[in-house]
Amino acid sequence: MSLSFISLWLSTLLFSPSPAAKPEPKPAAVEASVSMIPWSGQKRLTWDDFAGSPASENQHHALTSTNMEMKVKCEKNQLKFRVEAVFNPRESWTKNRKSAALLAHEQLHFDLTELHARMLRKRLAELPNACSRGAADLNRYANEAFTNWHKEQDLYDSQCHHGLDKARQQEWVENVAARLLELEQYAS
Repeated sequence: MSLSFISLWLSTLLFSPSPAAKPEPKPAAVEASVSMIPWSGQKRLTWDDFAGSPASENQHHALTSTNMEMKVKCEKNQLKFRVEAVFNPRESWTKNRKSAALLAHEQLHFDLTELHARMLRKRLAELPNACSRGAADLNRYANEAFTNWHKEQDLYDSQCHHGLDKARQQEWVENVAARLLELEQYAS
């Protein structure tokens, strides 16, 4: 199971929406914290990273809280951005610290977050005239990325039944690994 958020910090000094622009819904903001663990291809999650406490009524065996943090600004009419996939240990928990299969399932939730962070990095890098677009356009792209990310997280849990369908789980592992490799140039 995955709990995911997206954080956006857009420079209001550099990106002022026009007065006629409609306000766009913004994803929930979560403050960056030193306790967040950035995604790394070299460091896999361990059960020691899951420091949260499950609610007693929660039927799931584990929860992975991930986040895409995005910072954007314009410097000399060039878009400068950072999109980072992070894991929140305080909000992540498990009821079963012995299952390697469950840990692998939870790791893939984090990998999916990195995949969607790479997709957003690619989109921002390829965006023509990004600085002239304004905050509303950039928020729209971020919101689309957020929506697609959540849909894929839900699809993953649904298709592999939270990791219980071993064959489907393996298909997801292979698919996500291949897609991460395709977007390697957009790794952080």
